[in-house]
Amino acid sequence: MTITLPAEQDSILARLVALGKFASPQEVVSEALRRLDAEEGMNWLRPEPLTANEAAQIYAPDAEWERVERALAGRVKPEV
Repeated sequence: MTITLPAEQDSILARLVALGKFASPQEVVSEALRRLDAEEGMNWLRPEPLTANEAAQIYAPDAEWERVERALAGRVKPEV
């Protein structure tokens, strides 16, 4: 695969190799892609906000769960 970069990005690759941080421009690109992939995988830590409809569905009263809560009320001692 051949990729053409703008001169500014090409000089960044050359500088990182010249500084000895990487052995080749390919290593720089590989590391950049590895970091990008890792960052993309972290998106679950920053989910998109819920829409009003999604929030309404998630937080809507649940008759079955409320029935279970009422049945269990007072049967469990609170932790101290």
